[in-house]
Amino acid sequence: MTKQQIDCELALKQIFEYVDHELGEHEHAWLEQHLRTCKSCFSRMEFERRLKEKVGALREDELASPLGERIKSLLKSF
Repeated sequence: MTKQQIDCELALKQIFEYVDHELGEHEHAWLEQHLRTCKSCFSRMEFERRLKEKVGALREDELASPLGERIKSLLKSF
């Protein structure tokens, strides 16, 4: 396994905490540096950030819809 693979594995494990601003200062700085140099991890982080933003913007009645139920189900699977 290469250093890049190890860095990507660690970055992907921390993306949710990064998006939620739950990382410590050192981890946050390390992940930001990694995201500046790794397009793949950056793309994944952007997807997660945008998904969280969109789900957060849904109204209560939209969450009760079949789409809302599907989103909840997908989020629980993570």
